[in-house]
Amino acid sequence: MRPARDAYVSVRERLIKAGVAEPEAKARMIVAEALGVSFADLFLGAYADEAALDRIHGMARRCENGEPVEYVTGRAYFRYLTLSVSPDVLIPRHETELVAEEAIRLIRTNGYRTALDVCTGSGCIAISVNTETGIDTDACDISAKALEIAERNARLHGCSVRFFLSDMFASVRRRYDIIVSNPPYVSEGEYAALDASVRLYEPRLALAAGGDGLSFYRIIAAEAAEHLSENGALVLEIGAGQAKDVTKLLKTAGFSDVLCKKDYAGRDRIVTARRR
Repeated sequence: MRPARDAYVSVRERLIKAGVAEPEAKARMIVAEALGVSFADLFLGAYADEAALDRIHGMARRCENGEPVEYVTGRAYFRYLTLSVSPDVLIPRHETELVAEEAIRLIRTNGYRTALDVCTGSGCIAISVNTETGIDTDACDISAKALEIAERNARLHGCSVRFFLSDMFASVRRRYDIIVSNPPYVSEGEYAALDASVRLYEPRLALAAGGDGLSFYRIIAAEAAEHLSENGALVLEIGAGQAKDVTKLLKTAGFSDVLCKKDYAGRDRIVTARRR
């Protein structure tokens, strides 16, 4: 048996030597997951037997080789949620929490009763919206494997999101008070330049939008209004440098009150609009 604290220190040093970003946080995640304990318990007398040390060694090796720690542990964190993730879904980003936060704010402010999350992936936005507001929530994705993960996460958190397979709005059959989406928005040139930990492990389907990266926003601008209630809201995550193009697409399509908000780093990240 070995103290969990010692195992953590060993993994942390390995990750530092390998040049892995945020080695302390990732070492905590690896050791806690391998032992099935909380982060706090790592430093409060937990021990690792030989089988656990083998698991820790294997997980640390994967992380050293560039695999995202969320896929190594099978867990990611988003707002108040712990989520299951796999290479079939994009790892939820800190910035996307602001998209969910803005949707929740609009739901509460306007008394909205129905919501749709398009390109749901792990279900992080839809589940946050549903658990924090109780709104009637649907969510869709083009990937059946992603929907399996999202449904697992919904069950884990006891929420009642309805998930269905759809290529954007192709299978949407009703109107909603608010539509939220974090669609693929990485251009071909940007995709080629992505860090290997993203490009080699995360699903291209959830990232790449081809050409100029705006293809999914063109679909949203053209089709979202017919699935929004009168005065319904649209909340979108966008990529760096896309604010001008996305807001223009929405205004040209007839949306009003088109606004852009920034993320934690001061980059344009969230576009909101209203159906006239």
